[in-house]
Amino acid sequence: MATPQISNAMLDVLALLLRAWEEKTEVHGWLIMKSLRRSGPVVYGVLDRLEDAGWITGSWEVLPARQDRPRRRFYTLTAAGAEVARQQLTAAVPVRPRFRIQPGFGLIAHPRPAR
Repeated sequence: MATPQISNAMLDVLALLLRAWEEKTEVHGWLIMKSLRRSGPVVYGVLDRLEDAGWITGSWEVLPARQDRPRRRFYTLTAAGAEVARQQLTAAVPVRPRFRIQPGFGLIAHPRPAR
């Protein structure tokens, strides 16, 4: 697993994912895009690199029967990813959160299942 290059976009995504990790929730890509006000290609590119590095895991939403909408992919930091996120964010001092959780899209939208 190669260590991805750390960019401002990656720091933003890591900060949001770390907050979700601490709140024991998972977030989906669209919520990340809207909260960070970053484009889909940027966010999903970062998520791909984080997943390739083993810092996050993704899981597909299970929809109830007759639910007619696309499934969401939820992301959560791994234990190693949470440690790396803390290190990277500390090294990037001063870090100010660059994201806002949009009204109605709180991080509590999808509790992380117990493992």
